[in-house]
Amino acid sequence: MRAEKITVQDVGKSYNTRHGPVMALDGITFSVAEGEFLCILGPSGCGKTTLLRILAGLEKEFSGWVEVRAAGSQKPINAMVFQENSVFPWMTVFDNVAYGLRMRRVPRELQRTVVQRYLELTGLAAFSRNYPHQLSGGMRQRVSVARAFANDPEILLLDEPFGALDEQNRLLLQQELLRIWELDRKTAVFITHSIDEAIGLGDRILVMTARPGRIKAILPIDLPRPRELVQIKGQPAFVALYQNIWKLLSEEVLRAREKEILPLALAEPGTKDDLYEKTISRG
Repeated sequence: MRAEKITVQDVGKSYNTRHGPVMALDGITFSVAEGEFLCILGPSGCGKTTLLRILAGLEKEFSGWVEVRAAGSQKPINAMVFQENSVFPWMTVFDNVAYGLRMRRVPRELQRTVVQRYLELTGLAAFSRNYPHQLSGGMRQRVSVARAFANDPEILLLDEPFGALDEQNRLLLQQELLRIWELDRKTAVFITHSIDEAIGLGDRILVMTARPGRIKAILPIDLPRPRELVQIKGQPAFVALYQNIWKLLSEEVLRAREKEILPLALAEPGTKDDLYEKTISRG
């Protein structure tokens, strides 16, 4: 049995608005084992991103507690990959991937070796001197993934990193992510709206309720690794799991839609609260 890498106990988070507090998370309790790939799935506005930001240490004010068991090495605790384009536009692909290593003052020769390795693994070696504006959206996301792995964190935190891509590029990058992750199986927490993606990538799936986000179910994924994502979608185990998750999730999606109406009706059009409430409703 693997040791726990992350423990989350009774975590809650609320935001203050002109019309009173908005509860984003309530009573969240779960753990992530060393080397586990956990996917978090839930409707828009359920607090998935808020939860990931708490795990990353970007959200400091919340109730409950979170413990991350560091290995005591010189590695960074975590690296985060966002859905939005998060590469530095003024840096080349090489320099973007090397950024974390440079900040940690890793020797220059080792930087080159590590960066070259991940450029090759992500198919970016031929574009190392290009700038982000010269790349497609899918390639820029590959840069973000390569940068996260190159910095060799203990934990990977991924917030819908492929959500803005078309279906073909999303599938290619999912398979690429799995291939790189299989090399050393870092602890990973991956947020998604896609049931297919969660089943294909994860060891377990944490299903969240509509806001305030609570845990509705945690489901193991009994599919062998390594996985070929196109092939497993036709397997009976995949289909059965998909149907089970959709049954759990569809009720929460309908509840989330109902919750969108009230905050938008309360907020004054064109105000900061109006924009904030729209952001909360989308998650």
